[in-house]
Amino acid sequence: MQFPLWIPFENEWWTFCVLLISILIFVLGSELILQFGWLSPNSIRRLVHMTIGLLITLSPLIFSTYHQPSTLAFIFIILNIFAFNNKIFKGIHSQSRITYGTIYFPIAYFILTIGFWQYTELIIISLSLLAFSDPLAAIIGENTTHGVEFTAWKDKKTVQGTVGFFISAILLIWVITDLLFSYSNSYLLFITLFTATGATLAEICSHRGSDNLSIPIVTILFMIGFLESFPPSTSYLFDTIIIEKLFIQISITILFYIAYRLKALTLDGLLGGLVMGFIIILLGSYYYLMPLAIFFILSSFLSKILRSTSFYRTKGSKRDIIQVYANGGIALFICIIDHFYNEPILIFLFFSSVSAAMADTWATEFGKLSKHKPLSIISLRPIDHGLSGGITRIGTLGSLMGSCIMGFTIWCIIPIPSIITYGIILSGFLAALFDSILGATIQGKYEDQNGMIIENKEPNAILISGYSWVNNDTVNLLNTTMAPILMYIYLLAI
Repeated sequence: MQFPLWIPFENEWWTFCVLLISILIFVLGSELILQFGWLSPNSIRRLVHMTIGLLITLSPLIFSTYHQPSTLAFIFIILNIFAFNNKIFKGIHSQSRITYGTIYFPIAYFILTIGFWQYTELIIISLSLLAFSDPLAAIIGENTTHGVEFTAWKDKKTVQGTVGFFISAILLIWVITDLLFSYSNSYLLFITLFTATGATLAEICSHRGSDNLSIPIVTILFMIGFLESFPPSTSYLFDTIIIEKLFIQISITILFYIAYRLKALTLDGLLGGLVMGFIIILLGSYYYLMPLAIFFILSSFLSKILRSTSFYRTKGSKRDIIQVYANGGIALFICIIDHFYNEPILIFLFFSSVSAAMADTWATEFGKLSKHKPLSIISLRPIDHGLSGGITRIGTLGSLMGSCIMGFTIWCIIPIPSIITYGIILSGFLAALFDSILGATIQGKYEDQNGMIIENKEPNAILISGYSWVNNDTVNLLNTTMAPILMYIYLLAI
């Protein structure tokens, strides 16, 4: 279908102004409705969400480029952050629980318009789920008597609300896709069920409105991946590539479920890992998936076998969704970028990021075997076991072993020059050391009421070093970001 379908004004910036003013009118109108008490704060917020969501969903129909939509998104990112911090626009920010949904919404819109404008139809589908299925799930959940509650991550959900989201997502995807594309009913059924499942996983694994960001992003990536991996013109029974991808997806599901049953993953870690794995295999290949799978399997196995011999005990080895994406999020991002830009160098940056995650994880696991207290990487003074920024001899050797095993594994999978393999090993190891430096300098550390130094903020604990917003997951994310940077410099140098 040719877009835009309708151009209200010859100069599209006039259309932009009309849309901007319309949204502001709805927001100001919500303030009046709240003041007069005509609707509850939650009802007003959802009404504005759906109304503005409809306008945003239809915006690709009236704009020929992403310039105006992305500008609109950027304006409301700034406005909503300002309004949230200063507690204004209570019609959309007033609710009993803390949520950043009004900030995530324009961020998602900005990402879709900047990164995926060539997929206009898919933008419409993705935003429609956010505009209608998401608030519908909340309405059903809150108004269902004796709803069955569950918590996948941190926010409580209801089975009834989740089912409502899934069914409404199926209907929306089916109807809009049928209008915008000419697919057979069987193909339409497959892409609808697959995409609705991904969107539902994104909705379940949400916290404080994060689904306003995750639903549209996951939806459009799942649709792009499905359309390009399973083209509607392909004969599925005889296409070996399609059979291979289906087999890998089933294997991913089984692998993550086994990890969950073995208590290597929390429920949210399981669901978040499935989303990551599906996107990687759809947009990348098994070259991308294998290193991540090896990292996860070997690191989980190592944690299990060393637990009984460690001199230092941790509270648990389960990886939640934050830890999954702190270790694999940068690799996932590189995979997505490589899919759209097809730069040969990106796969090596991907490998280096996974190498850093493995090196850091193995440093921690082997470090627990040390009989002596670790030394601060900055002051070289002994610090307590478990505090970030400490290094031990056995932990450092474990870190090097982790990056070497990852480099050797990649060398076995892909016929790359040895000098590239050395770069993957070196960048992963150095990034793990960088992780320790960050842990010793900027990661937040607190003193509790008993005078103990801790890293997780507790009531009445006092921040004594670092920054409160920097925790271990933040440091892990920076670690897996630093490795590709080092690898890029290494590739330039050779």
